[in-house]
Amino acid sequence: MYEYLLMTTIDFYHTHAKDFFSQTINVDMQNVYQPFLERLPNGKQTILDVGCGSGRDSIFFADQGFDVTAIDGSQNLIDLAKQTDNRINWQCLTFDKIANQNWQNRFTGIWACASLLHVPFEELPQILNDSIGCLKPNGILYASFKYGDSERDKEGRFFCDINEERWQLVELKLQSAEHLKIWQTIDNRVARQEIWLNVLLQHMPTTID
Repeated sequence: MYEYLLMTTIDFYHTHAKDFFSQTINVDMQNVYQPFLERLPNGKQTILDVGCGSGRDSIFFADQGFDVTAIDGSQNLIDLAKQTDNRINWQCLTFDKIANQNWQNRFTGIWACASLLHVPFEELPQILNDSIGCLKPNGILYASFKYGDSERDKEGRFFCDINEERWQLVELKLQSAEHLKIWQTIDNRVARQEIWLNVLLQHMPTTID
């Protein structure tokens, strides 16, 4: 079922890639960049942008001098993003393939802005655990979701909405992660008033005494 939902959603982005790119590439995301940047560990920054879409956020991180790998399930979106910036390692890759990439302990930060909202609620903890495992110790993961308590299909895209109560259930199943911050924001796109739930996690590997 997950594979079916994933592929139908990717098909939507594949078909509407140009429109989605133009609608999102210039959105100002400074209000959510800052809490993420403030918590990144010291040293050289290596960022994984999960579900990079237009590549807007990947480009911002590259502009900060960070080493950026950006993945998206839509080859059309990856092709469009590649045309905007050649500093970034762009890859067409779906969430469920992250665990197969030999990326353990590789990144200081993972950015999953408005992307994991396409993962079914029952599958979300596993995808998050796969991602957390790619972080270096004390690395930071950011994720955002449309605010709500349901799973739904909208115009060919699957959405899993999350509120504080649903997030608590997800968090119970996470491994080696510490909750740092959870907060609501209003959509940054012009004339959009949707509420978003934002989450910051820190990778805290288990130590054996």
